[in-house]
Amino acid sequence: MGAVALFALAPSMNAQNPVVAKPKPQKPLEVPPAVVVLQVDTTAGDSTRTIITRDFDFGDRMQPLVLDSATLDEIWKPGQANINFAPLAQTRANFVVRARPTATGLHVDVYDVPRGRLRQEDNFRLPRIPVYRLPAIRDSLTALLGKRTQTAITGLAADSSVRDSLARAAAKPVAGKTTRDRANAASRAQAVRDSVTRELDRRDAVLRANAGRDTLRVDSVYARFALRDSVLRDSLGRERRLGIHVVSDEVERWITGTRGVAASRIAFIDGTKLKIVDSDGANERTIPTVGAALSPSWHPSGRYLVYVDADDRGTRIAQVDLRTMKPRLLTASSRALNITPIYTKDGKNIVWAAGGDAPAELVVASATGDDSVPKPFVGRTGFETTSPSFSPDGKQVVFMSPRPLTPQLYSVNVDGTGLRLLTPVVAGKRSYRTGADWSPAGDEIAFQQQNGDFQVWTIRVKDRLMTQLTNEGENEDPAWAPDGRHLSITRRLGAIGDPRAIWILDERTGRLRQLTLTGDARLSDWSPPLRPVY
Repeated sequence: MGAVALFALAPSMNAQNPVVAKPKPQKPLEVPPAVVVLQVDTTAGDSTRTIITRDFDFGDRMQPLVLDSATLDEIWKPGQANINFAPLAQTRANFVVRARPTATGLHVDVYDVPRGRLRQEDNFRLPRIPVYRLPAIRDSLTALLGKRTQTAITGLAADSSVRDSLARAAAKPVAGKTTRDRANAASRAQAVRDSVTRELDRRDAVLRANAGRDTLRVDSVYARFALRDSVLRDSLGRERRLGIHVVSDEVERWITGTRGVAASRIAFIDGTKLKIVDSDGANERTIPTVGAALSPSWHPSGRYLVYVDADDRGTRIAQVDLRTMKPRLLTASSRALNITPIYTKDGKNIVWAAGGDAPAELVVASATGDDSVPKPFVGRTGFETTSPSFSPDGKQVVFMSPRPLTPQLYSVNVDGTGLRLLTPVVAGKRSYRTGADWSPAGDEIAFQQQNGDFQVWTIRVKDRLMTQLTNEGENEDPAWAPDGRHLSITRRLGAIGDPRAIWILDERTGRLRQLTLTGDARLSDWSPPLRPVY
């Protein structure tokens, strides 16, 4: 009877506890591969290894493992041929990176730890920093100056002996038969002594003047050598560091399939100065400009920067050659309202917003400065049109226009067709969108939106789905890195008026790191991948 009762109750029990469907398989979490970077040489605190490890960390696609020196020595020491994989069994390491100095740069091996075998290797050239020669130059110049000084001292001593001889001669009585004869002889002898003394005075003055000039000349020559050596070593040091970043990016490509962005730089404005800095925050330096600078943008080659040059009379478009460090104002932009310049994808032209009595609209002129006046870029619309950014293929441009009521993002083909409102406008809801930057993959656009404070958002080009990336503080001016994953942004965490800084944002994980530490930094733009200049 119990079994029958249970059988009878089964349908009602099943009705109260319906069968739950099996969960759908979930996509596994992406776990960055763990990488160990071996020591490059036996110098404590090796900078090459430090740079590569930091590059892997900042790239967010790999997780560098930092092991103690004893374990590293068990794995491999400089000079050994083979790697001992046994100590790595106690770690989570997936790959080992070994970089060995060569006559021209570095030979890099990447080993697959679980398989215990070589995965990939290659040679990389690095700029060579010349031997530090200033002490030798100083010693050589000091020795030369010492010889000339000794010659001057010997000459002065000889002249002093002659003076003593003249003094002794003057003290001797003068022979003569009469007083008159003695007086005449004394007068003639004194005249000779006076003539010799004057010649000695002239010679001594020349010796002392030459000694002074020699000292000044040696100091000047050493100062020129020191300045030239400092500039050369600083330049080669920056380029060598860039070459190490190239190594990091290529190794990241070997392991993850995506090239890193360590070998790139970020331009930004600090107050009124134009500056650039390496993507890891090193080598920050000021770039010369004609006037105050605004809105920098990189040339596709990475050699030039275009920017807005401002003074009391207005703004002009200017560009600077980063090899010669010479700024040049664009002829086609007279002092008026000229803002938000960018290069076309082929680098041959510059597009910017120009205005005056009429609303600012996009214009174009040759980047070589051959044009005397700009031309309309996508036709006249009668509405303000600023802040352009090209799609990766160069066939479209996104820009900001304050219509219907507040700034919104629009896209248009470069021939002026296909005008499209990208950011959705909701009736009765205020929105303010500007500062667009098209992603390298072309699938989304980063921008800043104000609804209270400014925050960084993205919008997908295909379906216009918007995603908010920041929410703490105030965040503006997004600029994509070449990998399409990271952005540089202007970030302020304090009150309005507090200094701003450039931060790096990982779109995928939301990780933030501060790039600039001083000044009031804003309006950044990320360079294309760079190569060192040998």
